[in-house]
Amino acid sequence: MQQYGLILLAATIVANTSYALILRAAQKRGANEIAVGLVNYLFASGLYLTIGLLTLPVGSLTALGYGAIAGTSNVAIFLLLLAAMTIRGVAISVAVVRLAVVVPMTAAILVWGEVPDSLQIWGIALALLALPMLSLDRGVNHQPLTSRRLAILVGLFMANGITLLMLKAFQTTGYGAARPIYLGTMFFVGAVICGLVWARNPQPWHGTLEIKWGLLLGASNAIINILILATLDVLLASVMFPILAAVGLALTTTFAAVVWREIPGRLGWAGIGLAVLAVVLANM
Repeated sequence: MQQYGLILLAATIVANTSYALILRAAQKRGANEIAVGLVNYLFASGLYLTIGLLTLPVGSLTALGYGAIAGTSNVAIFLLLLAAMTIRGVAISVAVVRLAVVVPMTAAILVWGEVPDSLQIWGIALALLALPMLSLDRGVNHQPLTSRRLAILVGLFMANGITLLMLKAFQTTGYGAARPIYLGTMFFVGAVICGLVWARNPQPWHGTLEIKWGLLLGASNAIINILILATLDVLLASVMFPILAAVGLALTTTFAAVVWREIPGRLGWAGIGLAVLAVVLANM
């Protein structure tokens, strides 16, 4: 792995880990979650759309299309992650998110011709085994699994898988200069959907609290996605995504256990262990 690629990957891991932790911190402080999401998406979309509209790079229309699809799945991650963290805690929820690397990896095999070896196949199989284990763990609130809660976890898995897949798919178009348009569109769609959710279910907000956490989350969101695209320029998706998932999961789980005492049950720990092993094997 080139030194530049290693530095980019390390920065991506730190930024990606921060997202769920910032969101959980805002949730624990009683912030209006949808307002936090709205501020987050408005900040990130404003940043990238301003850059994109000033330059109007080649491939802007293509970036708009990809960004619109990615924006829908990205805001789904946000909304489902809120629900998942409430009933399962941040460690198990993030484990489900991290396992979604299986989606772009499968696409890399079927669409881009990356043939996995036997260890990588075992990694994918273990990932599929870990998901139901994480779902069946009672989580931090010891709430039993219901069909609705299972749907939340499966939806979270698929939403992040589609988001990662769209990042990789757009990266293959070769329109690197249009990345601000892609990201700006993705975050703008998120802002619109968050606004519609809030309008349908009005909730009071504190103002400064939501703005503070929303801006922090927006900065994290903006940095994560541009770093992922930059890392994909120098590393294969089949290498970058598993490492990002495994190390990010370990960091998030450790932080949540030490700081918030969100300690999974035995089944949850077993699922997290399988998830880490799965993404390591998938990278070998």
